[in-house]
Amino acid sequence: QKIERLYDSNRVNAEPGQGLDLNEKLKPPAVYILNHEQFPQDSQLNRKGSSNDVNALRKTFESLKCRVEVISNPALPDVKNKVKEWSAKRFTQDAGFVLFILSHGDRKEKILACDHREYHLDDDVLFPLFRNPTLSGKPKILIVQACKGPLRADAKKMNNEPYIKCYSCSEGYLSYRNENHGSVFIQTLCEAMDQYGLTRDFQSIFKHVKAEVERRSTMTGSKQVPSEESHNFDKPFYFGNYAKNT
Repeated sequence: QKIERLYDSNRVNAEPGQGLDLNEKLKPPAVYILNHEQFPQDSQLNRKGSSNDVNALRKTFESLKCRVEVISNPALPDVKNKVKEWSAKRFTQDAGFVLFILSHGDRKEKILACDHREYHLDDDVLFPLFRNPTLSGKPKILIVQACKGPLRADAKKMNNEPYIKCYSCSEGYLSYRNENHGSVFIQTLCEAMDQYGLTRDFQSIFKHVKAEVERRSTMTGSKQVPSEESHNFDKPFYFGNYAKNT
């Protein structure tokens, strides 16, 4: 097993869907995957097995009728260009926005791009999404497979948009990845979405994933505890409600 380790970086209240025509049939949310797998400047940082996670995510969310786009090995300018594109893109027909980030993480929610430069989960990704009027009131789901530092509450202070950030591990714990099978967190999430995605809400599914990842990691003698931070994400979100609209 590989560990998604911390690397040394010194080296307005809104219900989901509020403001939308309730008679309008929304489509399942688009799913984007930032897969940081190859790090040319330091091959020891290469995340072997990440492609298995990408394949599992694509299969799972396409079965839920989501459009899936994979951005492979993005450098920092690539990440910023994609976020700029998302902040301006029309998501009028989409029920929400889903982003997976697969990489190495550092403290203060920093993510390592493939050119070894960092970007920040809130400042560089989440906050720009708040500016997109076609996502107003809709759930923003960010799922991060990486080690992490302490949570920040800046997003809560700046905007009342509904969002949830799901992390593969909690502060002080490690995130495990198998080179042959992918990460425990992503593979467990995909299994749960395959089983329950059409019938259960995402919040309850993630609760199940947290418990299952912790159970599996304990059985192997390791310890991994997924975590989440959410704001105004109180209304249950069912992928299955929108899959039938496609």
